[in-house]
Amino acid sequence: METQQIICLAVFFITIGFYLINKFPLALVSMCSFFVMMITGCITPADALSCFSNSSAIIMASMFIVATGLNRTQMVNKVTDLVYKVSGGSFTKGMIGYCTATVLIAQVAPSAILIFTISYPLVSGFCRKMGVSPAKGLFSIGLISITAVTALPIGSGATGYIANNELFATYGLNYTSNMFDAMFVRLPPIIVAWICGVFVCPRLCPDNGPLYTEVEKKTMKEQKPLDPVREVLGYGIFLGVVVGIFAASYLNIPVWWVCFAGALLTILTGVLTEREAMQGLSLPPILLYVGSLGIGKALVNTGTGDLIAGFIQSVLGENPSPIFVYALFWLVGLIMTQFMSNLALYSALQPVVLLTCASLGWNPIGLFNMIFAACWVSYMTPLSTVAVPLMMEVGGYTQKDLLKIGWIPAVLMTLVEIPYLALVYPPI
Repeated sequence: METQQIICLAVFFITIGFYLINKFPLALVSMCSFFVMMITGCITPADALSCFSNSSAIIMASMFIVATGLNRTQMVNKVTDLVYKVSGGSFTKGMIGYCTATVLIAQVAPSAILIFTISYPLVSGFCRKMGVSPAKGLFSIGLISITAVTALPIGSGATGYIANNELFATYGLNYTSNMFDAMFVRLPPIIVAWICGVFVCPRLCPDNGPLYTEVEKKTMKEQKPLDPVREVLGYGIFLGVVVGIFAASYLNIPVWWVCFAGALLTILTGVLTEREAMQGLSLPPILLYVGSLGIGKALVNTGTGDLIAGFIQSVLGENPSPIFVYALFWLVGLIMTQFMSNLALYSALQPVVLLTCASLGWNPIGLFNMIFAACWVSYMTPLSTVAVPLMMEVGGYTQKDLLKIGWIPAVLMTLVEIPYLALVYPPI
């Protein structure tokens, strides 16, 4: 084995190890590994620089700003006001409305904690007006906030496939995903989460009283609404970007141009101030992606990826059953995400999935997107995402409550997702 392969293999497994223990920021770990790969010659300086100038990184940064601009408008308040009026005093109808609204909010707010923070005060107020403990509705909102984040081809969810295609190409997989693949892969878990959120979870949740907690009392004051002109501009820019993404291939222009222009207009028109835009621009996931891209290039350039892929294939056999492989990765993601950061686990499993598909000659689209869905079934312990501790605080849930309520959606998602993917996204 060549020296560079040994170095690359060591860095690869050390990186996964640090992802799993989650003691340091994931972006920092990714960048450190990226730097080691560069100074040891596993990737060339030109390859390293190309990772930072990758169009997907620009798209991610731009869409963070565009989505923050939409969130600055009164869209969320208008949706929730409509839900309350339409419910007409029915708790179930109200939960239908709020669960649906949360799915929609999850497409423009890029993190589960942000989605839940937006939704839970509104749901708490609704529950109290209905004479029901907020605990009866808040688990449902947490479940959907985590499961449905950026799943539909709206906002940042409309551009994730571009970053996936870059990773496919990096690992030598000649397959191209489209804007709707992630949505179709993640649709069954989201539907299960919505059904359980409306009809099942409220029946299993404890009655913990009015729950006016310290967290709720200290919730940040609502920002001053935008003036009518900027309110309209906020909607218009977002809609224009979405339409532009769809039309980019027909107009023969790069998608990143559309997203970048939308981000600039969001600031130039005053929908966001410069400070608000910078607060909305989340660098950690961008740096994590850049580092992952560099590690992937190193694995391919040094031939280390072939060694790992060969080992995986020897374990799985020559012609493993797709359902077996799907079930194996789904259960690994679902179980492990209860005990560690879902983002860390997803980052660790990405190269393993891609190398597995490369070794078997499989289409990676279904399995790769499924891993994201599995890692985001992360609502049964407070260890996997910061949204869960907040949900426990404002809902008064114990760990026993989370397990009692959460196992049914998890089992249903498993039973639906695996055969669905084997049928709709066969890897062969």
